[in-house]
Amino acid sequence: MIVRYWQPFHEIETIRQQLDNIFEDLTPTATDWIPEIDLVDAGNDYVLEIVLPGLKADDINIEASRKSITISGEHTAPEVTDDKQVLRRERRYGSFRRVVNLPVAIEHEQVSADYTNGILTVHVPKAAEVRNQVVKVNVADTTAG
Repeated sequence: MIVRYWQPFHEIETIRQQLDNIFEDLTPTATDWIPEIDLVDAGNDYVLEIVLPGLKADDINIEASRKSITISGEHTAPEVTDDKQVLRRERRYGSFRRVVNLPVAIEHEQVSADYTNGILTVHVPKAAEVRNQVVKVNVADTTAG
């Protein structure tokens, strides 16, 4: 006989996360563009890569909370002098903001980032209580001998 217990709060949290993911890209924001991201689960941490070509590291702001990472900043267009005329401009410029909701809690005080060749890589360690940890259990020999 299999007995299953209903966990309504767990199911509500799952639905909330799914709705957050659905509406994440649909929510209108006061930004001019949204950078592309890749989020990879690397076991004990997440690796978030954000495509931000042409920016300086000082132009990027990263904020970490317990279950999300927010990347924002400003990508300014190069100045065009009076003796030049822009015939085509396809690159995106202006402010950007991207909120990435994470499926589990993180160690938000230990988040680190590096920026190389237009790719921002953010290392996001999972909270200790949600990591898949393997612990060696010692077996005591209680036989009298």
